[in-house]
Amino acid sequence: MAKLTAWLVTLVGVLLVLPLLGVSQLDALSKWLIPLAVLVIGIGKLVRNYKLMK
Repeated sequence: MAKLTAWLVTLVGVLLVLPLLGVSQLDALSKWLIPLAVLVIGIGKLVRNYKLMK
């Protein structure tokens, strides 16, 4: 789970930095990808904390 969280956070960081560098083609993608990545991280941590995964 830690690897997945690290990859998702890195992806979110890259998507947040790209518009600052002038890359505007990914605006539509980043509007969906950032909330989905945050949702996956949150659900994963809840599952781990409540030990729903064995």
